[in-house]
Amino acid sequence: MSNLMERNIKLLYAIRALRSTLIVIPVIVPFFQENGLSQTEIFVLQSVYAFGILVLEVPSGYFADNFGRKISMVIGSVFATFGFVVFSFAHGFWPLLVAELILGVGASFISGADSALAYDSLKSMGRESGYRKYESRAFVFTGAAEASASILGGFLALISLRTTIYAQVGVELLLVPLTLLLVEPVRTKHVANNPFKDVLSVTKYALHGHKEVKWLILYGATVATLSHTMVWLTQPYYQLVGVSLGWFGVLWTLQLLAMAAFAQLADRYESWLGKRGALISFVVLGAAAYIVLGLLPLIVTLPVVLVFYFVRGVHMPILKDYINSLIESDIRATVLSVSSLAQKLLYAFLGPLIGVVMDLYSLQTALLFSAVVYGSVGLFVLVNMKRLELI
Repeated sequence: MSNLMERNIKLLYAIRALRSTLIVIPVIVPFFQENGLSQTEIFVLQSVYAFGILVLEVPSGYFADNFGRKISMVIGSVFATFGFVVFSFAHGFWPLLVAELILGVGASFISGADSALAYDSLKSMGRESGYRKYESRAFVFTGAAEASASILGGFLALISLRTTIYAQVGVELLLVPLTLLLVEPVRTKHVANNPFKDVLSVTKYALHGHKEVKWLILYGATVATLSHTMVWLTQPYYQLVGVSLGWFGVLWTLQLLAMAAFAQLADRYESWLGKRGALISFVVLGAAAYIVLGLLPLIVTLPVVLVFYFVRGVHMPILKDYINSLIESDIRATVLSVSSLAQKLLYAFLGPLIGVVMDLYSLQTALLFSAVVYGSVGLFVLVNMKRLELI
């Protein structure tokens, strides 16, 4: 059984890497623009994607806890492949919206299930203390995969932007056989009575019943949305400061390689600053980076974008380890899905709002607006965590 669990970890690394092999990402904004979308519509599409995840996020986590994390991931992989097939034929806002919804459904079945399977695989070997190391190492694989995909995407975009979508379909097809090879670890399973009531019960527990889990989830949603928003503003920023399309893939690659390197610092960073200092720093760094980019839109400020990849790479292993250590195995995937749900809800609300600000005013205004919004939300969460003596 130990050998199978070791194989699980290796397969999960491979699955994480493939899911991060996003050939389309370094040129996705120009692709949307080529299809006639405004920045607001681009953010709306991403909110629809988030909504697709949102609708099934917690139910899919409950499904994974009760029927198996493996089968949940297989279903998610099939939907992810089909979503990009639809994407490859889509033209205009509404067909792209349908594709995003399908991709959202696929992501919801994988979200939470993969982390829960990894933690319980390690736990079955008596190595749950190594989960943070697993998450940090996973960032090496995902960063390398995203970096390689970015270079490839940049070159394929020179053929046509749609060529990157066709290549993405081939990548997604590889996920299905890998998820089929996974093995469910022996664990305590939740005894299902009334699925609807059970989902509500776990959701209530995560967001109300356990105050530390609740505020870690809200904190994670804030910081994850802070860094994710910049993903959709980075390419417009490239355009603003005069970077040519051919360099998009190279710059994206450097950012992702930096993120993979930053993730390896998670343990040392937390040891250096402590829990309280680390959690405060992510909000401060993100808000400050938005301000610098908004006030100084110059080619020389491009390295400031790396701050968001530092925040993304370092905070995720730390936060997931905090949450996993506080919850039981039988509800792990469901609680992790609630955490992901909180992030999607916040992004679904704030993403389009920031897109509207950009379309009505300018990218610089949207960056400064993001600094104010995320700085304020982050401060609110941190103050409450301090008040409750959680940090």
